[in-house]
Amino acid sequence: MPAHHLPATGHKPQPWKNGLGVSQLIADHPEGAGFEHVLWQVGATSIAADCPFSSLPQLDRKIMVLEGGGIELQSIDEVGKAHKRRLKAMRLPYSFQGDWKTDCKLIKGPVRVFNVMTRRGIYDAHVDFQGEKLLAGAGGETLIAVDLKTLDAWMLDGEGTIELPASAGKVAAIRIRAIPKVIPRKKR
Repeated sequence: MPAHHLPATGHKPQPWKNGLGVSQLIADHPEGAGFEHVLWQVGATSIAADCPFSSLPQLDRKIMVLEGGGIELQSIDEVGKAHKRRLKAMRLPYSFQGDWKTDCKLIKGPVRVFNVMTRRGIYDAHVDFQGEKLLAGAGGETLIAVDLKTLDAWMLDGEGTIELPASAGKVAAIRIRAIPKVIPRKKR
């Protein structure tokens, strides 16, 4: 199956659920489902001021800083435990639950961040950096390659390859897979 090019100029704006900003939606499934029904989504956003993150029940989040002086996330999880994490530019993503009450503090001015969200228990995502210009997709996964400078992206469902242009800079490869359902065995 051939890869689909998703040029940055075609990314749709998506208002944050809390109304405090707007993200660039790179890809989502099902397309246009919104936060309440989306199974997975990939996007980027600029954060210009300290702010609370939107509450996104049942979504697992992975976030990384693309540009700027970094952020500090302060979260309270579902049992009341506090979590604090400082994120610097171009490091692998930090994972946390969208249900957690999370506040974002800018360390040194505005930042641009990259987000991957998956519906808990249904999909999972793995994000890593790629230096290769040819990426192979596997059966049962969606592979999305995003040039982290331009936000141009390429998406492949299932087996096949994504051939990145020579001009592509640092690329994040996002591999999204459905989590197999466990069916309990009946006792005999």
